[in-house]
Amino acid sequence: MCDLSLYSHYLLVIPQNRGCSKLSQAMESMSHDSVLNFLVREDYTPYDLFCRCKPLIILQGGTLSVDDSVWDKPYSNAKLNALIGRHYSGKHHKVVQGMCLVTLLYTDVKGVRVPVNYRIYLPAEDKTKNELFREMLNEVLDWGLSANLVTGDSWYASVDNLKWVRRQKMDAMFSVEKDRQVSTQKGVYQQVQQAPVETDGLWTHLKGFDFVTLFSQEEQGKTRYYIYYKYAEKGLQEEKRMKATLAEFEKAHGEHWHIEMFHRAVKQLCNAEHFLVRRSCAVKTHIFSVYWAFIALEEKVVNKLIDNWYQFRDRIQTQLIKVNLT
Repeated sequence: MCDLSLYSHYLLVIPQNRGCSKLSQAMESMSHDSVLNFLVREDYTPYDLFCRCKPLIILQGGTLSVDDSVWDKPYSNAKLNALIGRHYSGKHHKVVQGMCLVTLLYTDVKGVRVPVNYRIYLPAEDKTKNELFREMLNEVLDWGLSANLVTGDSWYASVDNLKWVRRQKMDAMFSVEKDRQVSTQKGVYQQVQQAPVETDGLWTHLKGFDFVTLFSQEEQGKTRYYIYYKYAEKGLQEEKRMKATLAEFEKAHGEHWHIEMFHRAVKQLCNAEHFLVRRSCAVKTHIFSVYWAFIALEEKVVNKLIDNWYQFRDRIQTQLIKVNLT
């Protein structure tokens, strides 16, 4: 009796997921086992998620953003759940217990934002986050997505990743650490923090890669550096064709921020971190349902049923107050 549509909508409407029992009690005729069996039985894949997104987006010309996020599970027994481990959290600025998910978020030319691929990162396995990123990028391209730009933070700005994006004939905008090496004079390299970066960017060579435009921004009291690479066919690689403008950088930077907003939204609105099952197959179905629930929110925004993702939950709470306090 339980299915993906029911469970994903349950994640959207309840303030905090209280597990299979809470959903079965609310549905009255549904048993606890029906919900649990759904979580254990299904075997969804990232391609299923992409197929869900496909009717909502324009497949050509958008931006693919990569990032990872840790879903906190501080009170879970990691010995009983193979997907839970110790990961560094940007939110807590320390190593915490939880699950780490690497996500590719696509922003199309009309601004529709949906996750199109994801992986659970397990340190015990052979693949690194960078290898997972390249694997996911290849998959979405094979599935028919044709993005113009790939964005990411400094973790994903390795030379191997940048060359990988270049081989796909796409542009790239990544943040880089302040000690990355660039050269404005042939054979002479310096750290990006020492480079003379103007407001409209610095045309320079990133060591081990190619010519890029280097930008800097003050964010939360720190200077952060970004490189923007514009793909050009051989023979067309002159500065006037490849240098990124400030407007291009600001647009790319703004679109990359969508994945940060996505990470926050799935935790606050889709009960990402709230689940009471331990079996890996059940947890994977919950993860898929969280992404599915988020796409339902974005679809409501696209269809102008709500102005933003948070308005859906706000309307439910407003109605609850009216019913109980008036």
